[in-house]
Amino acid sequence: MYDAIVVGLGPAGSTAAYYLAKSGLKVLGLDKETFPRYKSCGGCISTKIQGLLDFDISPAIEETVRGATFTYRCGRMMDIMGDKPVGYNVMRSTFDNLLLEKAKDSGAEVMEGVRVRSIEDTGASVKATLSDGRSFEGRVLVGADGSSGFIGRELFGLRPKESAVSITAEVALKRSQRDYSGKLFIEFGGVPYGYAWIFPKNDYLSVGIAGDAAKAGGRIKDCFNEFVSTHPVLKGLDVSERIGWTVPVFYEGQGASVKGRVVLVGDTGHLVDPFLGEGIYYAVRTAKAASSVIIDYITGKGGLSDYQAWLEREIFPEFRSAGKFADLVYNHPRLWYTMIEKDHDIMLRYFGVIRGEETCAEFYAWVMGKVKSKPWKVLRRWIESRFLPA
Repeated sequence: MYDAIVVGLGPAGSTAAYYLAKSGLKVLGLDKETFPRYKSCGGCISTKIQGLLDFDISPAIEETVRGATFTYRCGRMMDIMGDKPVGYNVMRSTFDNLLLEKAKDSGAEVMEGVRVRSIEDTGASVKATLSDGRSFEGRVLVGADGSSGFIGRELFGLRPKESAVSITAEVALKRSQRDYSGKLFIEFGGVPYGYAWIFPKNDYLSVGIAGDAAKAGGRIKDCFNEFVSTHPVLKGLDVSERIGWTVPVFYEGQGASVKGRVVLVGDTGHLVDPFLGEGIYYAVRTAKAASSVIIDYITGKGGLSDYQAWLEREIFPEFRSAGKFADLVYNHPRLWYTMIEKDHDIMLRYFGVIRGEETCAEFYAWVMGKVKSKPWKVLRRWIESRFLPA
């Protein structure tokens, strides 16, 4: 009998395994892959992750980001750079493996290359059965098997269609071959309800595009082809190898992330920012919070429902504000782009949100006030009719 079984050992699962085992609990981590493994992802993490982890992640950082070059349909290029770091670019194979090794070092027992076939909450424990017939029991199970796993979908009824669809590619281009550093490339207007990106790493450019599944699903390949064939940074580069994936963003009305003895963290629970689609930071943050609750539960100091209360208090209000901001930007990308062209301070202040210096709710209220006072008449009328109180 384990104190906790963790299914899936990406950033959320490995973080949970690390903190649970570090506290002295008996922990088993299971993953269908063998690490290090490739993971399709942009791989940009906000700097606020430094406040979550008590160990150094610098060995996995390949680029420190201070801002971005923005484009609208691959034109109207503009640089907006901050005076301090906004994020870190990592290759997921390296970053995820670093977290997993930390979990192992803290005492977690790990089994790689095994597939969980079923999960049964008996009331007294949770049983995880593998595809080879072996089974293991734990007092609590952490669901961290990601957007492609079955735990959130089958056990919790989360809707996989409530996601963004994405295509990514790793484009070979060494740092010595580039004349830029310290920035991302962000494209608006090229995909319905979404954006495209180029994130520089040591030897690659991580290139991708993502948009709302309902609005962009049937066009995502065409949008990606248009982006990589027209963006000036990608001119002459081979972008032939591509991978499709989904981003399970938060959606209003989704079910609880605690059911019996099972808790969901990270992508498995659709705990992803609905504006940026940032999942790594929230994977680590929710996993750390869930671990604290589980430790209290195992030691008789609290209940697992405390984790759901924490989500509703600390995470969901931010996601709701991010969703409102996404409606503004992605429904009217040309007007949004005109706004930031005229006033770079808008984006510079949003960098502060990414760094954790203010909440998205505070930023959103500031933007609404700014729009109301500026002569962007068409946009102001739309915002006043939809978002501002009478």
